[in-house]
Amino acid sequence: MNQPFLWGGLLAFAVAAGITRLVVGHPLLRHRSVRVGRVGAVVAIVGGLALVFHCAAMFFAPWIDAVPFFVAPATMVRDMGAGSQIAYWLPAAALVVAWRRVWWPALAAIVIALVGVGVTMYWPYPLNVHLAWLTAVIIVGSLIPLLLLRGPRSAR
Repeated sequence: MNQPFLWGGLLAFAVAAGITRLVVGHPLLRHRSVRVGRVGAVVAIVGGLALVFHCAAMFFAPWIDAVPFFVAPATMVRDMGAGSQIAYWLPAAALVVAWRRVWWPALAAIVIALVGVGVTMYWPYPLNVHLAWLTAVIIVGSLIPLLLLRGPRSAR
């Protein structure tokens, strides 16, 4: 598998989904959308960033290790022990909790994809299977905010 092409395509997809959402200003499936409160939004953002860090620590080690305060947590992630599992499963669960009110097929898709990533990461699966699950997580994780999430109400 051509990983630079895969990662570039996934980054382009996520950025395009984010820009589309910003330009349109509302979820594309308004009739299925739910409002996410400030706490839920913060939990989803922090959980998502932690998952991105976990993935980057594994696949982009030289870039991550170039930042001095990232070396220790990235090494823990790459050791694949209990700390690595906590660093994956806790943010994954937090993301699901933050998005718990999302339309159930979308919530089921993100749960299945996150479990698929975790299983293929910590059990002996070929890399291409793991990359397929990562692709699913990135696509579904980009589509949920684009299609289904409304932001918190602004203070009056």
